[in-house]
Amino acid sequence: MSKISPEPFKLALKLPKNVIRLSVGEPDFETPDFVRDAAKRAIDEGWTHYSPATGLDDLRRAVAEKLRRDNGIKCEYENDVLITPGSSSGIFLALLALVDPGDEVLVPDPSWFHYTTLVSLCGAKSIPVPLSLEGKSAVDADEAEKRINEKTRILILNSPSNPTGIVLSKENIHSLLELAEKYDLTVISDEVYEKIVYPGYEHVSPASFSEFKGRVITSNGFSKACAMTGWRVGYLAGPSEIVEKIVALNGYVLVCASTISQKAAFTALTDPRMTSAINRMVTQFAARRKLVLESLSEISMIEALPPQGTFYTWVNVAETGMTGEKFAYQLLERERVGVLPGNLFGERGKDFVRISFAVKEENLRAGLKRFGRFASLKD
Repeated sequence: MSKISPEPFKLALKLPKNVIRLSVGEPDFETPDFVRDAAKRAIDEGWTHYSPATGLDDLRRAVAEKLRRDNGIKCEYENDVLITPGSSSGIFLALLALVDPGDEVLVPDPSWFHYTTLVSLCGAKSIPVPLSLEGKSAVDADEAEKRINEKTRILILNSPSNPTGIVLSKENIHSLLELAEKYDLTVISDEVYEKIVYPGYEHVSPASFSEFKGRVITSNGFSKACAMTGWRVGYLAGPSEIVEKIVALNGYVLVCASTISQKAAFTALTDPRMTSAINRMVTQFAARRKLVLESLSEISMIEALPPQGTFYTWVNVAETGMTGEKFAYQLLERERVGVLPGNLFGERGKDFVRISFAVKEENLRAGLKRFGRFASLKD
């Protein structure tokens, strides 16, 4: 238990009801009605028992088709696809299957703080690779190569990125795959934000490069794109020999994803109405993104990174004279606005905070006004 940092959860739990929460990591939209109706039908039809550890066949077929259609990934549902209780559990199971105590895992810095904790729980060590906020190579292959040794087993990628909103370019991904090939590394690609990408940018799945497909595990889910965070259903796709090991762990540790949630997820993948629902949500996120960037541009003491995807903005607060951690806690205390301090996401985040715009517009506007008032105190 000493390896688990309680800080992010303490921060979330301590937020009073009257705080404007610009810290949330989930869409503020409800799961579409037709998906909820599918779950209700599943209950009425008796889908209340275990599913196979691999997941329901219909959903796995739909996932394989989605990966082919949307991502250019060819896979066989029978051996290459696993349904998991949320995408994060799938990443943990993949790490458990692939690393031994003492092994090392390359993790972008900054990145979602769960990665380093999950690696640690496996007895392995996270090796931070600096994430560049400028240029075409956000995760530079040369920088990654400097950190590879005989203990290195895995490279974790996340595009679009939490917390920075960066979308990795096709060229950047290809260079990293070449590196993985050179050193016999497995790539775990977390693509849970793939549908939330803004004009001018394109999500590319590493496994779509057929020559490297055999060393890529694709992790995704329904939480962000389909507003299904509470349903806890995701999926992995990868080489059958690796997926087989992960399935065994899933059967022992988690048994299976919720059968009812799987039936709902099947509808989310196959009902054409979901495309319109996702487009409407992303359109609103884009409008909020514009609002955030315009508001933050008026504050001379901070610098915001325009997100290329996700619903987060990565904000440098160093010129205020505060670290991101001090800024976040004083903003909470003085202005009753919650943001996440950047140090949670890695050492390179110490001067940053993460703002989420997955909140209703009136709350977002009020929160940004308070944020600006606080950030300008030293102006």
